[in-house]
Amino acid sequence: MVDNKVITIHEQLHPILGKEIPLIEPYHYVKLSRILSPPKLLAHESGSVGKVLPYIRQKVKMWGVDVLRAENIKTLIDEDDELSDEESMIDESQDLKRNQLSRFDCIASLLASAECTVARDIFRTLSQFPIAFPLVLPELDEAGKFKVMLPSFTGPIIKWETKPGTIIENHLFNDPFQLIVAVRIGKNSSGKSTILNQLMASNSMFSSRSDPRAEYGIPHMISGSIEFTWLTKETCNISLWNDVFENYYKEGTNKIILLANLHGDALDYPNQIQFLKQFPSSFLVFLMSGYTENKLDEFRVQIGSKKVVYGYVSDEKKDKHTINTNHLMYDRTMKKVRMMFKDALDIDNSDTSPFKISEIKLGKSLQFSEDIEFHVSQLLVDYVKEKTCRHIKLNVMQLQRRQQSDDGLQIWKNNSELQVLIQLFKFVLKLPLNKRIQALAHLEREISRLSMIESSKARNQAVMKNEELRKSSLVNRSQKDEKTIQDEIAKIWAEVDDMSLGLEHFFRELGQLYEIFSVNNPSDEIILKLPKLYSELLISGHTIELVNGDTGTMSETWFSAICQHICNEYPNLRIFVISILGLQSSGKSTLLNALFACRFAVSVGRCIRGLFMRLLFLEKDLSDELNIDAFILIDSEGLGASEKMNDPESEKKDRKLTTFAMGISNLTILNVLGESTRDLARLEKAGMAPDILMVQHVSERNITKISEPEEKFREALREALKIANEQDQEMGISNTDCFHILDERIQNGQLLKPFRPFKNGATAYAPPSEQYHEDVVNLYNSIIKDCKNSKNKIEFSKWHTLIQSYWKEVSHENFAVRFKNIKEIYEFIDLGKRITKLKETIDRSFQKHKESIMQEIRSNLLNWSPNDKSNINSVLRNECLKLIDEELKNVPDCNIKCEYEETEEESEFEFEFNINIKCEECEKTNKERIELEEYLRDKNNEKCEMETKQTIENYIKLNRQSVFTTLTQMLEASIIRKGISSESLDIINTHLENILKNMSNEEFPNQQRQQKIDEIWNLLQKHMLSKDDTIPIEEQINKEIEYEYYNSLPRELYHQYIKGNLPDLSNCKAYKIISKAYKTYLNFHFSQYMETKELVILEDKLDNLIDDILKEKAAYYFYHGIIRDLKNRILKICPNYYLPEFKWNVHLYALLMFKPKMISYQEKWDKENTLSILNQKKDEYLKIINIRLQYGHTLVSEGHIVADYLMRVIHKKAMNAGNNERKDAVRNIAWLTCAESIRLKYFENLAEKVQNGEKEDAIQHFLKPKRCIESWFVRTINNNSSGNPEQKYKDTFSAEFKRVVQEIRICQSYEEIKKFVNNYMIQVDNVDYKLDLYGQITENDLKIFRDTIEKELGTKGNNHPPRREPFQKPSDDKSIMERLGCTEACHWCGALCWGSRDHHENSDKTKIHHSSHQPAGLACVHHKYTEELEATPCHNIADNAEMWYFGNNVPIKWSVAKVQDFSDWKFDPHYMHIFNDLMCWFFNKLHEDLAKRRDLKPAPNNDLKKNGCLSLNYNDIISTLKTKIGEINFETIICVIHKLPPFLINYSLLAY
Repeated sequence: MVDNKVITIHEQLHPILGKEIPLIEPYHYVKLSRILSPPKLLAHESGSVGKVLPYIRQKVKMWGVDVLRAENIKTLIDEDDELSDEESMIDESQDLKRNQLSRFDCIASLLASAECTVARDIFRTLSQFPIAFPLVLPELDEAGKFKVMLPSFTGPIIKWETKPGTIIENHLFNDPFQLIVAVRIGKNSSGKSTILNQLMASNSMFSSRSDPRAEYGIPHMISGSIEFTWLTKETCNISLWNDVFENYYKEGTNKIILLANLHGDALDYPNQIQFLKQFPSSFLVFLMSGYTENKLDEFRVQIGSKKVVYGYVSDEKKDKHTINTNHLMYDRTMKKVRMMFKDALDIDNSDTSPFKISEIKLGKSLQFSEDIEFHVSQLLVDYVKEKTCRHIKLNVMQLQRRQQSDDGLQIWKNNSELQVLIQLFKFVLKLPLNKRIQALAHLEREISRLSMIESSKARNQAVMKNEELRKSSLVNRSQKDEKTIQDEIAKIWAEVDDMSLGLEHFFRELGQLYEIFSVNNPSDEIILKLPKLYSELLISGHTIELVNGDTGTMSETWFSAICQHICNEYPNLRIFVISILGLQSSGKSTLLNALFACRFAVSVGRCIRGLFMRLLFLEKDLSDELNIDAFILIDSEGLGASEKMNDPESEKKDRKLTTFAMGISNLTILNVLGESTRDLARLEKAGMAPDILMVQHVSERNITKISEPEEKFREALREALKIANEQDQEMGISNTDCFHILDERIQNGQLLKPFRPFKNGATAYAPPSEQYHEDVVNLYNSIIKDCKNSKNKIEFSKWHTLIQSYWKEVSHENFAVRFKNIKEIYEFIDLGKRITKLKETIDRSFQKHKESIMQEIRSNLLNWSPNDKSNINSVLRNECLKLIDEELKNVPDCNIKCEYEETEEESEFEFEFNINIKCEECEKTNKERIELEEYLRDKNNEKCEMETKQTIENYIKLNRQSVFTTLTQMLEASIIRKGISSESLDIINTHLENILKNMSNEEFPNQQRQQKIDEIWNLLQKHMLSKDDTIPIEEQINKEIEYEYYNSLPRELYHQYIKGNLPDLSNCKAYKIISKAYKTYLNFHFSQYMETKELVILEDKLDNLIDDILKEKAAYYFYHGIIRDLKNRILKICPNYYLPEFKWNVHLYALLMFKPKMISYQEKWDKENTLSILNQKKDEYLKIINIRLQYGHTLVSEGHIVADYLMRVIHKKAMNAGNNERKDAVRNIAWLTCAESIRLKYFENLAEKVQNGEKEDAIQHFLKPKRCIESWFVRTINNNSSGNPEQKYKDTFSAEFKRVVQEIRICQSYEEIKKFVNNYMIQVDNVDYKLDLYGQITENDLKIFRDTIEKELGTKGNNHPPRREPFQKPSDDKSIMERLGCTEACHWCGALCWGSRDHHENSDKTKIHHSSHQPAGLACVHHKYTEELEATPCHNIADNAEMWYFGNNVPIKWSVAKVQDFSDWKFDPHYMHIFNDLMCWFFNKLHEDLAKRRDLKPAPNNDLKKNGCLSLNYNDIISTLKTKIGEINFETIICVIHKLPPFLINYSLLAY
């Protein structure tokens, strides 16, 4: 997805950078690696800067900016301690060949090699430190050209203190500033930069001849470059600050003073001078030896009216106006320079117009660095500025503020401003990825700035009110007054919130629109494109909002759609999730920024509420070491906000966010203690307590001081365990593993990570300390170590699915139990899916080998002899059986050389079988098998591992036996066909010879020839009929039923069987009667008749009996004893509490359902008997007879026959291709990937009908779920119109026809024709022709034979009749039908099982049925006495509830019933909560209708409310459902033309 781009370096910079360096884009910048060791460069090494850049870049990312100090850069070169005598004699010019690594070249290359948003991020970090920055630097790829970095340097906030407690903020280059420009004319041994450095906080602020190693040459990139810094207390030395700038800043202005330093003679760089004079600036001109009045006049012309302060520099003159460079350490000398600065400050400030970068004009040698500002992003900024942030948030972005009952679509249609806003934002999102990232950075910067400006007055009011509250006397303060002030402060902060606008608000609004449009307008580009565009941003390291902390909601549909694209791009993405928790403004986001170069969203200088996530990929070496691909970072914002203190609802939200963040993480970094320790105990019960690292900010690493918070934390853990045991006993928390682990960490010194002060000083803009950087690196290494040791890594696809259900449950008091259930059911289903996936690959492996073996058998059967005098056919049969057995032994492990060769000693002919082709299907199977084994090993559950292994071994064994049986039957059928074909052709040829012998030289007229054809066919039919002694299948069935049932089945019922009268079991008494006494106790509510839902289940079992029996036999045909097997199965189904009369009716029902099915199966099987084969070959034989009657036994006749058979094979191959096209089209349906998505699609269709007032299909489903979904599935896949089988047929027919004609045409001998024809015949089933002419074939004969074939092919190909044979129905394909999965329904609620087909045959735990259980009333389950439908789903039934079922005389506790009678079902809640919501929605819509159908009462309103069946939003549910089933085809590019409304004219995007 991400290209690795490089920058080609101009040859002048090769000595320091080499020929090319990588361009660092956002994806690369945030990619994580091991901590790099400091490189050690050789003293004469070239390309030095390029080699140290990765190390410097990592240090800067982690706020170790001190690496860029000149004295630290020097340490990266491995200098010899002492020079040898020989080296000391080397001429000084040779020093230029030494390694010229310099501070300026490093920082300039760092910025020049970064994409603009990365350069901005780097500068934002660098700007925290008192160093100089390259405002103008050389282009890396072109000599004499310079890059102006102004666009990348705009926006960071610089602070200073005007008086204690008063902080002024200045947005660099956006807010007022004055630039003092230092230039020189002439040259001196100690230059301008050396002088300036004496006034700076660091003597190496600017690159100068005084820098370490400067004696080896100036930096390669310095000439013509401009360095700049700001003049604040942090950058100035104490004298410059006291004498000049302290008083300036005390005035309270927010205008900052900047200092720019041009390297080189000013007159050599006129473009730079013209650039600098466009700023609000004044010039410090240092006149050095070599300057002249002419040069000075030339400079004056260049700068025009700008104020200039001159200073004369010399190392000789000592007058009062000269700066003597030999006396730079003297204060009187430097005072002259300080006065120059003071004089430079005094400029005309009458022009107050804002500075605009866009108005700056650049000379030919200069060009701006790439800007993040785009026309489309600026249009959006202008729109927000015009409307105000407050208006946008409160009046435009209405969707994220709407109530659940509000009509979102109507809000959208009625809000023209929102339409404009979203249209503008969409234009930004549709930019190419690199430009999209830049434009979003522009939006983030500008909208945040607008919010800050707009809310500044309110924020100042809040600060003043806080100060008023703080200053009020504790003695005189009344609670009432205090409450009044607190309320006023809260109100002010609420106003600030109303003006706080950030990118997360746009993200939220798009999420709401996505949910609305996915239901109402699924073709809109919001649905088709935007999730993919946002997924690309997330992959590139962009931050997105996970949970909206303001509303406490997650935009599940929107989030799922984005994550699905990530899963598509990285299907097996392994992740490690890290969350950081801490109070607002506790420095946690700063910590994440330093650890991972993050940019988590903040708004108007305040933290916002919620959870934000970022996806960071790992470098390959680190990925291989940790066995993961990426980290996910979760930042919690706004916890414990001061303005929300004492607000119970706010505290509740904070706790919810904290618990959720910890629950979805592998590692939690804690900056704060609190109730999270209690929740940690509860999370441990759920099996999901994360590892913890605690960050403690301390003033010094004093063991005594550090041990105190550790002990407090340990005490907090003990208290948490005590609370958990005392208050959470209902959850049975007794597992203290996580506490022991944490206690052990404390003892080993691994839990607490002490952090020394962040700031290196007490000033307003003091830089981060080097110690803080060291602590960050230490913490980073601890995180890497934790990740490496973690056993709880997870795949992204699983994680993003689970967290949505976790969020749904986190607010419940028993959330730990709910979390655990969700996790367990997900892992249960996940294991089932993995087993199913492996089974599918096993099926494909056996299918592939089955086809391969069958083709080999067909090839071998070419040697079949009609006159088996030497027992050749028997040997052939045995060899084919051996081939089947030997080949199937290796499946699915066949990727070894399989050779079988039979010698002449064993056979009269040579038979050879050699398969040495790598089987892709078996390779895939073994890969899936290995992945499943690794998955199970990671679970560390030996029992599950063994059971699953047994399931797979059993399945392979079952497949092997089934395919063996099928191939054996196909072999026998082929041999039978060979025999029948041979015998039939013998009869035909005998009659033909008699006819041809007696016919004259003239051909038969058409009528007479047809008579002869009919005559021969009738004789053939008569002969074959005389040999067929098959008893009709219906007669066989009746005979066996009579034998098994005549003396046992009641006579009346036996007569009903004969008449075919199917009994109505619903009208038959089913249960045995109970005693009168107990009947009175039950209030006479007991019924002997079976309830409808139980009856449906029973009938389904009886309907499927024949399939179950024949499946075990692996062949669908009638066999002696099948009725006895059927009878035994029926007896097992009927329990003892059934009445004898009812049991006999069950037998009758089963027999009458069995009979038509068995007849149908047998008819298909009988296609291989004599008469069936003959009828199948009728057209084939009639054509042979006709051709022979026309041409006799000649080569012309044989040529016609060969052509006819070739055309038959072509047609069969084309039909196979058409059939496969139709089946593949079904397989490729997005929702047909598994049983889960099929069910979601099915219920989505039902829900849509119910929403439109069409309830009948849904009602029928809930009454008969198994039958309804199966019939819907068959109907849907057979009616699927995607794919074009007809065109596939035509294309294949055409391609095969051309190939065959070409092959025949190039044959140069009869043997070549014979070889091709016979090999072509075996490529399809049921073609029994073999070309085998006897006698000498002359060259003329060959020509006649080949020309006849070619001519006949041409005739048949050009006049080929339209296809009459229908394509195979997809429902006839076993692999497609298996995707429907298990269709058993829960006895209690009627919910369909979500397992795979035949999963109940597994040996592991996945054999248990599982479902998303639904309100039981959907299956018409009702209260025994009130007859009201039950809204409670199975997973919410209390264990002590009394259950009545199966006609039991007494109720049974639910806890007992689940284990005793329903142990084949799981009754845990499903992980997909949205499906639970859908079922509740169905019940709310249908419970009254269902009650009428069963003469019951609807569910009471309080029951509906209690079980979450009320206030459900159809659009929210369906939009999420559509995303889950992948119905929204994100890959399809649909051109949607949007006509802009009139009100968008002012924001025309013509330029875009």
